Amino acid sequence: MAKNLLTAAKNRLRASGPRYELVPTTSKRKSGSQTNQPRVRVKFSHRGDASDDPSQGTMRCVARCFSCCTSDAVDDPDESFEGQTELQRDPSGSKSGARSMRPSPDEPMRVSPETDATRSGYSRSNASVAGPRFDRLPDSPWLVQRSPEYGGKLFWTHETSRETTWKQPLPCTSALPTDINVHQGLRAMALVASQQRFYGAPADPADPSARTGICGMPPSAAALRKTLELLSREHALYPSAFLERVGLKRLLLCEDLHYNGQRRRDVPDLASGTLYIDVGDRPTRRKRHSFHHELWHMVDYHLLGNQFEAHDATWSEHNPPGFRYGNGGKHMRGDSKSSQLSSAPSDEFLNRYSTSSVAEDKAEIWATLMCYQQVLHSPSLQQKAGILKSRAKILCSDLNDVWWQHVRETQLKQSDHWEVHSAEQGGGQFWFNWVTGERRWTKPEGTS
Repeated sequence: MAKNLLTAAKNRLRASGPRYELVPTTSKRKSGSQTNQPRVRVKFSHRGDASDDPSQGTMRCVARCFSCCTSDAVDDPDESFEGQTELQRDPSGSKSGARSMRPSPDEPMRVSPETDATRSGYSRSNASVAGPRFDRLPDSPWLVQRSPEYGGKLFWTHETSRETTWKQPLPCTSALPTDINVHQGLRAMALVASQQRFYGAPADPADPSARTGICGMPPSAAALRKTLELLSREHALYPSAFLERVGLKRLLLCEDLHYNGQRRRDVPDLASGTLYIDVGDRPTRRKRHSFHHELWHMVDYHLLGNQFEAHDATWSEHNPPGFRYGNGGKHMRGDSKSSQLSSAPSDEFLNRYSTSSVAEDKAEIWATLMCYQQVLHSPSLQQKAGILKSRAKILCSDLNDVWWQHVRETQLKQSDHWEVHSAEQGGGQFWFNWVTGERRWTKPEGTS
């Protein structure tokens, strides 16, 4: 039966012309599925343009399942991603879209009426609308819908062109204020969220767990200035060629940053090449560390695509025998001590957070390389650091020994590694040095 279906699919492809090609897939069946159909899908080999058939144009960034597959044959774009929810990915490279993503060119798009709640930020209307319903993004031609076939994953459709994409459209932004002192490379790619609160989709009162995408609000002027002047030094360390090759197109500064309802400090949108940065109050060390940490996620995605969370045999050689990573960084956000060096379960890991996933392990070590190399004491950590250095140099030959010496010299000028912590049982606050582990009950000199 499976062989006959596959043969039929190939025949249909030949008849459809050069726009499609057969590619293998790791599609997962829904729970309880009894089907034995072959796991195959269609890949668009020619994306076309706006002049093409509009019913095809709306699918320009999506590969969809063969129509001969039953409805329980699902490529879940987030199935392998649950362990690494720091990131917003575009599944179109190796994952399928949904049939519901394809609005008919002859069918009017039913847009939920705008309410005071949707204008203010996160709530959607409860109006009863028959058929697929779209919500409008604030001051934008983009409409958003949740795909029921793909676990509520968000997709966006342009109201005029009907272009459909997994990439969250950018919110309203403005250029950096001219009186903020940053180097030219950062000024050229930095944008500031403006006008109002933004979101990928308004919250659904009927389903609190429904995805809302990347959400935030315009930053305060003081916090924006402080964060940009700090990150300007970190951004300037990287050759422009390296940033270009890893796909970093812009930094988007905001506050109150959330991803699908979970509070975040920085979110790399791998699909659009945008790094969202929350300028809210954080210790200097954490802002520096987080910038480099999230940047490595973009490097990893550039090198490995959607497989950046897959098993890495070379990397795993430096883990303890039999070790298995956890379920991702989002599951450790309630562990306030997981980022501390003292939380490391063994010499093979920088801290407990590094054990949450292979992507987090790599990002933590890269951030440490860029901020305080001296804490990479063990042979395993040094070997892992060497792997990242080699991979980065493949992307950009400027990241050579001379460059790393410059990074190290810059690190030695940084001394503010202090963070404020609350003592247990109402014992007040103390200052903790992340690098040395020292504690003080009075604010150290030079701490921001």
